[in-house]
Amino acid sequence: MRALLVGAAVAAAACCSASAAEPWVGRWAVNQSACGIGGNTPATAALVVNDTSLNWYSGHCRIGKMYKLGQTAYIQARCWDSNDVPVTIDPKGDRMRVTWNRGKAEVLQRCK
Repeated sequence: MRALLVGAAVAAAACCSASAAEPWVGRWAVNQSACGIGGNTPATAALVVNDTSLNWYSGHCRIGKMYKLGQTAYIQARCWDSNDVPVTIDPKGDRMRVTWNRGKAEVLQRCK
């Protein structure tokens, strides 16, 4: 009986442990009114980031290469409608600084 309880506890711990999500995973926008669907500029579109892709006003991209330095991620995004695009994301709490294709850095906030 004791072995059965120990086995059940080990199985429960193994099944339910999950790694923490990266701090940039989520939906980000310049302001809460831009958090909806749509938009065709950094000011009107939400940036959606998950573990494998980025989706913003310029289209859908998958994460090709990435390296991290602290909380900052440097990404080579492979986008459907263009060549590889360099993206830098630097989250700090509920704000994130984003540089897309060497353009002007945008400060976004987490959508709620």
